[in-house]
Amino acid sequence: MKHFFFILLGLSSLSFPLVAKESKTLSIGFGSCLHQEKESPILKIIQSEKMNYFIMLGDNIYADQLFANDKIPAYEKQFKRPEWKLIQKDTKLLFTWDDHDYGINDSGGEYVDKVNSRNIFLKYISPMMPKQISFGTENKEGIFYSYWIPFQGKKIHIIIPDTRYFRSPLEKSFYSYLTGKSQYSPSSDTTRTILGQEQWEWLTKELAKPSDLLIFVSSIQVLPTEQPFEKWNNFPHERERLLLALQNANTKELLLVSGDRHIAEIHEYKIPDKSSLIEITSSSLNLPLPFLPLEYDSELKIGNAYKNENYGFIQISLQDGLLRWSTSIKDLNGKSVLEVHSNMPANQLEKK
Repeated sequence: MKHFFFILLGLSSLSFPLVAKESKTLSIGFGSCLHQEKESPILKIIQSEKMNYFIMLGDNIYADQLFANDKIPAYEKQFKRPEWKLIQKDTKLLFTWDDHDYGINDSGGEYVDKVNSRNIFLKYISPMMPKQISFGTENKEGIFYSYWIPFQGKKIHIIIPDTRYFRSPLEKSFYSYLTGKSQYSPSSDTTRTILGQEQWEWLTKELAKPSDLLIFVSSIQVLPTEQPFEKWNNFPHERERLLLALQNANTKELLLVSGDRHIAEIHEYKIPDKSSLIEITSSSLNLPLPFLPLEYDSELKIGNAYKNENYGFIQISLQDGLLRWSTSIKDLNGKSVLEVHSNMPANQLEKK
C-alpha cells in the first residue's frame, strides 16, 4: 500500500551524491522565511542536529525589489552569517525560492526582472548546493530541479518545482480591493497556470521515475483551501491536476513539504481506497507572526498550528527491508511540537 505525504518547487538533470550506505538513518531538515536583518538563533540549533540534508523552501531573503540587482545586499548579508559555513560541514543544502527572494510580494511570471533575479539567485545559492544540478529549462527559465539520494539500497527522490517564474497573475478578492491586503480568490480561468506547460511536462516525467520515497517540495501550500493567501488552490484546476499526478506517482512512499505561511501545520487529504496525502508546512525560521490571524479552520487540518519559530525534520530508516520515516516540526530549542510517522495514521496525530 502506498503512503502519500508532502513536504509543503535540455530540462533538469539528476544528481546522485555519495551517502554512506552503512548509515543506519538519514535525516533531512527543511524550513522557510529567514530574514537577513533579524537574529537567527535557530540556525545554531539546525547546525547542532548535524542533519544529512537541509532544504530551504523559499524566502531565503526578504528583498522585495522591482530591480533584482537591488536584492544583492540582502544575499550578501544573509549568507555571510557564520552559521552557514558551520552547517555545511555536516549538511548538504538544497534551495528553492519564493516571492520575497524571487521578486516582490506574491509575484509570479509577471515580475519584470525575473531573468536577472534567476541569475542572481543562482550566483549566490548554487555554490552552496551539491554540484551537477541543472536548474529549469534548456532555455534557462525557472529554477526547478530534482535530486536523488541513495540510502541502504533504496532510492529517495526529491522534486522541487518552481512556483514563481511561470505563474499566472493572482485573482484578488473583493476584500483585497476593499482593504489593500493581499488576499486572493480561486480563479475559474483554466488557462491560468502555476507551473507552465514545459515545467508540467518535466514534472510528469519525474513522477514516472521509480522511487522508494518521493519528497515533493512546494514553496506554497498545496492541500489547504480555506486560507485566503497564496496557495495552489488559487488555481483549483492546477491543484487538482497536481493531486492526481501525485496519487499516480511511481513511488512507494510520498511526503509533501511546504513553507511560506509563517506558521507550521499538518494537513491530510483522504483518498477513497488509498492512503491519505499528508502535507507538513514549516514556517518561519526567524520571522514568526504569532499575533496575526494566520491560522484558518480547515476540514483537512490535523491538530493546531504552531506559530513560533520552527523548522521541519525528517528521519528515515530501513526496517525489515522497508523504508520507515518520521517527520516533525521542531521549535527554537529543537523540541518536537508536531509529529507524524509513516506507520501512524494521521488521524492519531496530536500536538505535543
